[in-house]
Amino acid sequence: MTIYARGRNMTIKQSLLTPNKWSRPQRRIKEVLGIVMHWTANPKANAEQNRNYFELRKNGNDGYGSTHYIIGQDGTVIQCIPTEEVAYHCGSSQKDPASNKIYTDYARKKFKQYAENYQTNSPNYCTIGIELCPTDNEGHFTNSTIDTAVALCAQLCRQFNLKADDITTHHAIVGWKDCPRLWVRQPELLNAFRASVSSYMKRSEV
Repeated sequence: MTIYARGRNMTIKQSLLTPNKWSRPQRRIKEVLGIVMHWTANPKANAEQNRNYFELRKNGNDGYGSTHYIIGQDGTVIQCIPTEEVAYHCGSSQKDPASNKIYTDYARKKFKQYAENYQTNSPNYCTIGIELCPTDNEGHFTNSTIDTAVALCAQLCRQFNLKADDITTHHAIVGWKDCPRLWVRQPELLNAFRASVSSYMKRSEV
């Protein structure tokens, strides 16, 4: 798949994880109701290295975890999980401090049955996960990372008949995790990102 970002076509590198219990269970996604944005929390690692981290989880030594896409500081995009499969990127067994429930009020309203019981269902079954590689521990991203993320999200929105407002964060779903950290601390950044995706979609329709 190719996306158009920063005035050039960019090819998404497909480097799928090995099927395994911990990061690629090969369970079919049931429907796509949203796109969940994350940060890798590791400014020293590029997209490939973060992909390899998820690959190592197949050994079962570091719990569950994966994502559909990773975008590097240089705008490189790696796909780890096919979009028709579940990635373990926003499930939780820890309670949201505000609602005292496993998922936030927002998540339970937005994703309904997918956010009622983490043991039998989770938002993983109805969302696409995207990890962004930050430049520092505060969670800043390069222009290349953001521009590519905008283009990828716009393409996914078209593919799954979503709107820019269907883009959310890991924090908005679980409540306790500051992911992506800077967007949690400055919520206006998510609003600006959604606006950029919406504008991109309108331009590409012309």
